[in-house]
Amino acid sequence: MCIISTAKDGTLQLEDEPMKQIEQIDQPLVVVAIAGLYRTGKSYLMNCLAGETKGFPLGNTTESETKGIWAWCRIHPIINNQVLLLLDTEGLGDIAKGNNDHDNKIFVTAALLCNVLVYNMMSTFNQDAIEKLTFISEMSKHIIFANGGNNTDEKFDLILPTFVLCLRDFSLDMKKDGRNLTQDEYLEDCLELKPGRGKEIEKFNRPRDCIRRYFPKRKCFTFDRPGSRAVMKRLETARKEELSEDFLEETEIFLQYMYNCKPKVILGSKPFQGKMFKKLAETYISDIRSGVIPDVDDAIQMVANMENERMANIAVEEFKAKLQAIQLPILQVQKFSNLYTDIQNAILANFRSEAMFESEKFEKRAL
Repeated sequence: MCIISTAKDGTLQLEDEPMKQIEQIDQPLVVVAIAGLYRTGKSYLMNCLAGETKGFPLGNTTESETKGIWAWCRIHPIINNQVLLLLDTEGLGDIAKGNNDHDNKIFVTAALLCNVLVYNMMSTFNQDAIEKLTFISEMSKHIIFANGGNNTDEKFDLILPTFVLCLRDFSLDMKKDGRNLTQDEYLEDCLELKPGRGKEIEKFNRPRDCIRRYFPKRKCFTFDRPGSRAVMKRLETARKEELSEDFLEETEIFLQYMYNCKPKVILGSKPFQGKMFKKLAETYISDIRSGVIPDVDDAIQMVANMENERMANIAVEEFKAKLQAIQLPILQVQKFSNLYTDIQNAILANFRSEAMFESEKFEKRAL
């Protein structure tokens, strides 16, 4: 279902009904978003992650099929009590739109909402391909940290997702100085900065520096061509026997890595559930629609406040239930006082273990 749609005037808007459904999820979410230029096979990879051949629409024309951001929730295939929330984004670089600012907003929104960002592109990760990653180079203009101080890079590590580069129809031998490179080594080699100064060197280094800075956790996968052109046009209905063995093997390696990614957490601590995801999405989209640069610190604090209030309400109900369960009469005042204090301390200890930063005001309200 579409959770973030693109209006005719290009503004982003949150869709209420699917967000209400996501809000009901009370298990940790592994949020995987995919981005990339249109017509590069993004939706196929997401359908594979969902364990289906159909779901997110695959297009075979020169127009972007997906508009806005679409979501698909699936029970995690290998980890109990977790949910995969898959986000398929509008294809970037669609000439028909001709709006780089819109692409930047789609990309940044997806990056802020997920904990694993798959960037899908065709062929090699060469200079031309890297220069087209304007969405990454422009990220600093679309994100602010109100309380960033000098630790902004550290916050990028905590807030922004693992960056997974998928290179489709890849046919090069990955070698350097006569030595075979792993896929991850190939990525890091492509991101090496040139020493020196000057406009050309700055142009070469800027997108690489942005990727290295914003996405300190990086992974790379390469995929062989799936099959003939005729097969590629109908990937949704193609049988496994029609697909390249190398492609199937590479896809399986990609899936196993993705299935072992941990849930999205808030500043490295508490796993996101449906209510928290909805609140985060509402905050970011509200900022973007208002023409305000999303403030990550503010958004996370709002999520934390909501979650702390929820936990405080639970603590109050547990406290009442424990008091009501006391067997009366208790004739010694001191014995009752000790029992009351023990119950209160146990409930507080549980609340503190679940609550997030700046929870003192909710603690006082609760008990």
